[in-house]
Amino acid sequence: MSAREHAAAACSSERDILPIVRRSHEIRSITCSAKKPMQIYITKDGNQTGPFTEEQTRGMISAGMISHDDLAWIEGAADWKPLSAVLGISPPLPRIPRSASSVLAGQPLSKSSDGPTGVGGWLVLFCVVLTILDPLNLLVQMVSEWGRAFRIFSTIKYVFIWENVGLSAIVIYGFIVGCMIWSGSQRGRAIARRFLLYRLFGFIGVEVIAIQFMSDLPSEVLTARIGWMVRRLFGEGVHFAIWWFYFKKSKRVRNTYGHE
Repeated sequence: MSAREHAAAACSSERDILPIVRRSHEIRSITCSAKKPMQIYITKDGNQTGPFTEEQTRGMISAGMISHDDLAWIEGAADWKPLSAVLGISPPLPRIPRSASSVLAGQPLSKSSDGPTGVGGWLVLFCVVLTILDPLNLLVQMVSEWGRAFRIFSTIKYVFIWENVGLSAIVIYGFIVGCMIWSGSQRGRAIARRFLLYRLFGFIGVEVIAIQFMSDLPSEVLTARIGWMVRRLFGEGVHFAIWWFYFKKSKRVRNTYGHE
């Protein structure tokens, strides 16, 4: 083969190899750019920081150092965008206030402004009964029955002493409870319920012990006294049921002291 033919063959071979080399360089360039980590620049409060890797950026978001709404820019981007768009993540939902979340969950709020509130209406009547009517009723009972009973049966004086001491303690306790509720105590419902329980069972205890003092009375007198106690106990039970139901269901009580 002549020198001219050798030169032509070399040029032809070079022309064939050159596109392959170029493609190899392009592939290598693409591979290198793909392996290059994302460099993120962040603007927060008017200050630009960075670059940060994607992993570093996500870590700062998790730590609360930056937010999804902060603007970010990466190489090749035309403009600054929110981090949520740059990282391809969804921004968090807005935090629901506690009151709204309670309603959405089907739970009532601790207090409601719908309807009457404060110490008024039947709640005032409850306070009046405890602080005025009950003390007056006990005083009238003591004055009217004390001397008359002693004139008929001298042994019954121990019954009246015991009953008046026990009932006086209940009335004094009720007076204190009524004053606390009337003055606006935030524990009004709780102390009222506690008093109603103590009053009911206290009355039962007082009358059961009183029967023990009357064992030497004539059967007619004893029967009459027990009948009076049963009627009084029935009245106390009705009193307890009415006010217990009121403190459980009243809208005023719920608005004033909150839901249970």
